[in-house]
Amino acid sequence: MEPKETGRRRFLQGGAAVVGMAMAGLKAAEAQVPSHQDTLNPADVRRLGERSPYENPYRVGSPTEGLTPLQDSHGIITPSDLHFYVNHEYGVIPVIDPKKYRLAIHGMVERSVILTLDEIKLLPSVSRVYFLECNGNASLTRRKAAKTLQQSHGRTSCAEWTGVPLSLFMKEVGVKTGGSWALAVSQDTANHAISIPMEKCMEDVLVAYAQNGEPLRLEQGYPLRLVVPGWGGRIHVKWLNQIKVVDQPYMTTQDRASDMRHSPAGEGVFFALSEQSRKYRYEMFTKSIITFPSGGHRLPRKGLYEITGLAWSGAGKVRRVEVSTDDGKTWKDAELQEPVLSKAHTRFRMAWNWDGGATVLQSRSTDEFGDMQPSMEEVEKNWIADQSAACTDAIGVEDCNRTPRRANRALIQRWRIARDGTVHNLFEPPPAILAVG
Repeated sequence: MEPKETGRRRFLQGGAAVVGMAMAGLKAAEAQVPSHQDTLNPADVRRLGERSPYENPYRVGSPTEGLTPLQDSHGIITPSDLHFYVNHEYGVIPVIDPKKYRLAIHGMVERSVILTLDEIKLLPSVSRVYFLECNGNASLTRRKAAKTLQQSHGRTSCAEWTGVPLSLFMKEVGVKTGGSWALAVSQDTANHAISIPMEKCMEDVLVAYAQNGEPLRLEQGYPLRLVVPGWGGRIHVKWLNQIKVVDQPYMTTQDRASDMRHSPAGEGVFFALSEQSRKYRYEMFTKSIITFPSGGHRLPRKGLYEITGLAWSGAGKVRRVEVSTDDGKTWKDAELQEPVLSKAHTRFRMAWNWDGGATVLQSRSTDEFGDMQPSMEEVEKNWIADQSAACTDAIGVEDCNRTPRRANRALIQRWRIARDGTVHNLFEPPPAILAVG
């Protein structure tokens, strides 16, 4: 494999050549530069900062969801107004008066409490950068029809969240013996609620009231939400108004949906909530996507480009990202841009000299625990690989032989570069995989 420093040096040398060409044509271009530019009068400056009229990123979707334009992203932080959102059970977005807001913590605790938002903000707070990803992000049917990265993978974003660790609340109220789960309840019209193991509550869950340095946006759960690092988006309850400590899962609508759709035995299979099963049920597998060039982009000419993208893992840090520019025949290590944070998006980059021919780009990530993002062929080859007790005890050996252990939504995304420079989604899953998408 090519050392990272050598690749970077080659990229810089190529960049110098490009700059030299640009400088050579500078004098000819000077005559075309306008003598004035459009300006804003002081009276036109808004209280809330605005983007340049030449920059117009926006979320796409429906009344119940907004998808992040990942293809337009830089770095790892998603602007608050572009962060994806999904309203579960088609609930509308509540507008809650912060002065009337209350959070109740009760159940199997020594001291039940009802807190105002101001009282919560007086508690010791922390700020952490975490990704959020909808459990349905990059579903196979959605990905197959997608033309752009936003349409296929736009249900993930990354932000800095500020709030109070849930563990602090649990310690203050005193969890009674046997209180092994917490039921988190939303104030939305759908009564969204889900059960969370107490181990996770005490590990890194945040009760967040701010995002990227400002109060939560309405669609992000204002005035208070849960952030459950590394776990599927449906668990990050928005418009949080109740936490009840209990001794077992409540089996709410969301609990049942999670159990049935995200088991180690594959999708559409219900199984017991064992210790082993929780990791597969909740934790998002390692994943990477190339954001440039990606579907809908066009390379104007052959020559030097920088391939860039995002990688993440619900288990922890991304350790490695490899990029292939020849449809998986060979792979090269990409450079991971600092900071590389646990359970956050990681930006990767790699210099690439396009020769003008048709080819396929793809990336694969490996996290700090050795979990590697799979190709469609690898999932198909390992179709009968799930002989875990969590699967066989629940549905038997025969059915486990027909189901994939790995969540298929983490599959490698491929982008086809045509000779004219246009970039297209290349997703042709085997019929067996698509059948459980």
